[in-house]
Amino acid sequence: MSNQDLKIRVGIDAKWYFDGPPSGHMVVKNLVDEIIKAGDDRVELCLFLVSKNKKKAKAHFPERVRLIFLPGIPNLLSNLFLLPFMTLLYDIDVVLFQNFGSAWPARALKIVYIHDVLFLDYPQYYTKAEVGYFKQMVRFAANVDQIITISNCEKERMHKHGLDAPLGINVVYHGINGAFKPLHTYSEDDIIALEQKYNLPQAYLLYVGRVNIRKNLIGLVRALAHLPKSDLKLIIAGERGNYPELDDYIALRQLEDHVVFTGHIPETDLHLLYARARIFCFPSYAEGFGLPPLEAMQCGVPVVVSNRTAMPEICGQAALYADPDDEGAIAAAIGSFLNSKDLYDEKVNLGITQSRKFSWNKASQEILTLIIEAYVSRENYSEAQTQP
Repeated sequence: MSNQDLKIRVGIDAKWYFDGPPSGHMVVKNLVDEIIKAGDDRVELCLFLVSKNKKKAKAHFPERVRLIFLPGIPNLLSNLFLLPFMTLLYDIDVVLFQNFGSAWPARALKIVYIHDVLFLDYPQYYTKAEVGYFKQMVRFAANVDQIITISNCEKERMHKHGLDAPLGINVVYHGINGAFKPLHTYSEDDIIALEQKYNLPQAYLLYVGRVNIRKNLIGLVRALAHLPKSDLKLIIAGERGNYPELDDYIALRQLEDHVVFTGHIPETDLHLLYARARIFCFPSYAEGFGLPPLEAMQCGVPVVVSNRTAMPEICGQAALYADPDDEGAIAAAIGSFLNSKDLYDEKVNLGITQSRKFSWNKASQEILTLIIEAYVSRENYSEAQTQP
């Protein structure tokens, strides 16, 4: 079978397209948008969506995309029971699951997109309920044909814990939304409006992401004490989780005026909030990929990141690295940017170059290629088996 003769009906688990976990929503939306934009004639696209978004979805997607609506039940149960049934009902050739595969022996090729399995090596950063839930990813991955993950670091972790599939584990890096741009691309009016809306200080360090123990924000806040006294503040943008250690430390040291929690920031404001920052800080203990530092780089903002897990792989030579357990090292990296304009400018330029290596268009094309190659391989094998 040649690629030119293909017509593959591909089902994508897109239940997070309109809402869902912030990182999952962002990935699904960008990949689906790019796959639709590509308009590959070899692929008939079917999207699995949540029923509550039916009206919105029908108005949003082009008619050539088939929409399949499912009840709003937990992702694991939906993928385990509903998606396999729908692949049979709609005669789907390849299905791309999010995180949880399925044990059903459906005719369709089963590919599961597992973002990370950090919980296997770092259970201390998750609740017992989360670890128990996420472990089902490992269990059901044993029944899929192929696994896609987001970094070589995660691929190695999966192999370490015995995850594999007949067609292997393939790495597809996340992309960066093109809306992240340097500060000089914004109008003065837009900048002033954002400053007033969030009461932004003249200069600030920025963190974007979830506010939980794994992100090591306590280490970042403690690092502030090692920096020279100045008007520099830390802005933490993201949904707050249960982090009493951080709250207690800020209260004890009376840092309420130096550490600003914005909560969730709308995407249109977030782009400019990045670009307006002096330095971006991301001292996580563990990351499967780590997209926010790349977003900051694309905005022309230098970054300080942890020297662990996927961060060196993703950020390359464009970042300054620090041991997340060493608040003095974090402070020293920040201080290096504050004290050297040459280093600051060098990393800004390297960061812009590094960020160009990652795009959602590239990611979507790589996933489509994996899907098509897997399907062709299976069909060719089947044809060979039937020949006398």
